[in-house]
Parts: sequence; structure tokens; C-alpha cells
Amino acid sequence: MSVKREIKCPHCNEWTLWRGEIYDRCLYCGEFLQNEDFTKKVENEIREQVKEENDIFFVKPSDSKFIGVSKRFLRKFRKFAVFAQAALIAFMSLLLWIIGMMST
Repeated sequence: MSVKREIKCPHCNEWTLWRGEIYDRCLYCGEFLQNEDFTKKVENEIREQVKEENDIFFVKPSDSKFIGVSKRFLRKFRKFAVFAQAALIAFMSLLLWIIGMMST
């Protein structure tokens, strides 16, 4: 549920309705009321899409079904491997701390 209120449009300086959303436009000139926020959101979406496409395990439309399934599996396996590495480092640190406490 959004609250409607009136704000002054930064482009035409007319009072217009605003629901507090990024995609709200002025009723008079049709420009975005929060142009900077909208631009940042679009730039972040494009940046995330480019980052995903540059990934080695990105499934391209030209990939065969086997390659696509393999890339999806390897992407999940990579996430698991990173988690396992972090858990191993935490365990080894705890073990070294315990050994250090017992030796003093």
C-alpha cells in the first residue's frame, strides 16, 4: 500500500501526485520524478547483467543442452566450494586457537 502525496516536479515545477515509487512520472510533463534513483536502478541492473554474462559459467543461447546443464551444475558447485572453503578456514582457525590456548 503506497501513500499518495503531492510534490513539486523538478522539471516543470508543477505540483503532481507521487506514490513514492521510482517509476512515478509527472502528470504534466511526463518526466520521472526521481530521475537520479531511476537512473541508478537501471545502471545497477545493466551492471549485474554484464557481470553475469562475463561469468565463465554463463549459459549462452548457442550452448547445447548438455553444456547448459553442466554450466548450471558447476555454478552451484562453485557456490558450495566457496562455502566449504570458508567453513574449513573457520574450523582450522578454531583448532589453532584451541591448541594455542592449551599450550600456554
